[in-house]
Amino acid sequence: MGYLSDMANWKADEVELNEKRSSIETRLQQVRQSDQEDMAKARQAETDAATAYAQAVAWGDVDGEKAANAEAQKAAKSLTAAVEHHRRQKLLITALEQELVTIDMHITEAQKEHAKIEKEAAHLANMVLEEKWNETAKALLETGGKLWAARNLISRDPVALMKLDIPEQGEHFGSWTWRELLKRSHQHSLLDLLAG
Repeated sequence: MGYLSDMANWKADEVELNEKRSSIETRLQQVRQSDQEDMAKARQAETDAATAYAQAVAWGDVDGEKAANAEAQKAAKSLTAAVEHHRRQKLLITALEQELVTIDMHITEAQKEHAKIEKEAAHLANMVLEEKWNETAKALLETGGKLWAARNLISRDPVALMKLDIPEQGEHFGSWTWRELLKRSHQHSLLDLLAG
């Protein structure tokens, strides 16, 4: 049962990695969106301050001009801070993207290992089932040999058994036919038939 636990472990690793990937992807989207919004707000504030300044100058509003100039300076400082914040966010974004690449590599590895173990387990199951098939076929042949012998003893032709063709599984590509039944029938006496 080592295959089952190994497959379960690799599948659990894949699920855990996908959860981490999803979490990082969500965080990455949040960082990108926040960064874009912060930059857009800072630029808009600078544009609004410049527009207010231009309108104040156009209307000759000295107090409005002073207030707009102060707002423009404040907006310029905010934009400078936003640009620096944007630079740091780009570093975070790059690091998160790299982490996604690393996690994707681990997910691929987990999937490959799971598939490899699954294939090995399927090969083992196939071998075991081929052996079981052959054992069951041999038991059927033994019973068929006895039936052939019994029919010979009562002078009944075993015509239906002559259609027998059971493919042997595994490394041998033969099949068991009625000839195998005929051969086995010679090994049984009436006492054998009555005993078994």
